[in-house]
Amino acid sequence: MATRRIRLKKKLKQLLPAVTVTLTTVPFTVWSSPAQAFFPPVWTSPPPVTVIPPVSPPPLVVVPPVSPPPFVPPPPPPVIVVPPVSPPPIVVPPVCPPPCGVPEPGTIVGGLIGLAAAAGYGFRRRDEKKAE
Repeated sequence: MATRRIRLKKKLKQLLPAVTVTLTTVPFTVWSSPAQAFFPPVWTSPPPVTVIPPVSPPPLVVVPPVSPPPFVPPPPPPVIVVPPVSPPPIVVPPVCPPPCGVPEPGTIVGGLIGLAAAAGYGFRRRDEKKAE
């Protein structure tokens, strides 16, 4: 029984660096945005040169003045009687959108990674105490 446990501990110690690297690099590569600000696109050839010919101004067109129409007063507006309208009901919107208590997926993944790191630290401390 003891030899089996010792072999398992040795395998876990060999596996620990690989698991640590995997748990570190996979979230970084999957959920990180590309660093396009640091690496702008590479121009393989110079951009094409565009030549814009000079634009000649359009010819001036002279419009003769038009005399205004004779003044006619507008007709009086019709009188419309509108019954009074009751005000609309007051609706208070909810304080937060409908899924109020649901965290973002990135928050959940970050929390799980932090819990895994804390658990690994605890297991390592526990093993060090038993070895003493």
